[in-house]
Amino acid sequence: MDYSETITRKRGLFDRLMGRSPLEGVIAANQLIAVWGAQGGVGVSTITAILAKKLHQIGFTVLVIEATATGGSLLRFMGKKPVSKGLDTMTHNKERIKSELDSIYVNVIKGLSILPRSGAPYSVQWHWQEDEARELYYIARRLAAFVIVDAGHALSDALGRGALSEADHIVSVFRPTPVGLDSATRFHEHCRYSRLEEKLIWVMNQAQRSGAKEELEFFTGEEITNCILWNKDMEILEQGASIPKSVQEETSDLLQQIMSANSARVFQK
Repeated sequence: MDYSETITRKRGLFDRLMGRSPLEGVIAANQLIAVWGAQGGVGVSTITAILAKKLHQIGFTVLVIEATATGGSLLRFMGKKPVSKGLDTMTHNKERIKSELDSIYVNVIKGLSILPRSGAPYSVQWHWQEDEARELYYIARRLAAFVIVDAGHALSDALGRGALSEADHIVSVFRPTPVGLDSATRFHEHCRYSRLEEKLIWVMNQAQRSGAKEELEFFTGEEITNCILWNKDMEILEQGASIPKSVQEETSDLLQQIMSANSARVFQK
């Protein structure tokens, strides 16, 4: 199904998400969401998979890109086995990007697909450059209503950096530990200097104490209004399994923030 057809059929979603009465002709352009971890192991892949599954259940076409440099596990969250060929095993030929992407494209279920990083050693053949990353995301936007990028946490990786610069929204995940708050603060500084901070939506994951939100606000010097508390229901996600109610509620809140953010591409038909 064409992306625009998917959006048109699910037009009422935006009204529900944004808490408004139906407006005839309201649609949204394709959105690229980069899910970024302030540090490793904060649940980026899990949140990526939940967002993808939730959007797919609503009725959107979704493409997930495993851009994290330590990729190879995202397919497990979708009930698929890791693959040996992926974004890292492409031949170094920019003119062949589109055809090679087709060869590693994994269909999880109709309307939900993945471009995996692969389980092969990092950068076996393809060392991604900035212009190549931009081309990848340009192609991806034409394939689905929503592109969700598991961007990892390594700024040294061109695919991750490209996801940040090309994204409409950056979902930044952190844990409210001393190290986690420090990592989140440093990532905020990176986004501020790179003029990306307007895209930021914060997700506070696995919080076990109160006050973390206020601490991050203190360190960044800005009010953090988009912190979301995630719980252990997120730890296991298999294709076909129902998303726990608490996670559905949190995901709906996150989607509402995405659709109402300044960078959201919502317009009148």
